[in-house]
Amino acid sequence: MGDDAIEIGEDIEVDIVLDESGMPIGAIVDDLIVATGPGGSVTDEIIDVLDADGNIVLEDETVSIFDANGQLIESEETITAID
Repeated sequence: MGDDAIEIGEDIEVDIVLDESGMPIGAIVDDLIVATGPGGSVTDEIIDVLDADGNIVLEDETVSIFDANGQLIESEETITAID
């Protein structure tokens, strides 16, 4: 790869939420996307909370920008409750 190449990676984790009897009542999905280049990196993490029917009830998104030395430059978080 050249010196100006951008690498992109994604990691998705899913956790099932169970009630006291072991029945699924929802899930939490954590989706992290990272783009890295010679000038730094950008991360976009979206955490979705789902109900038992698979509907999204809450979404938390954080976008962060880092310089080439790994220092945080800017970060913005948006939390959305879905009716």
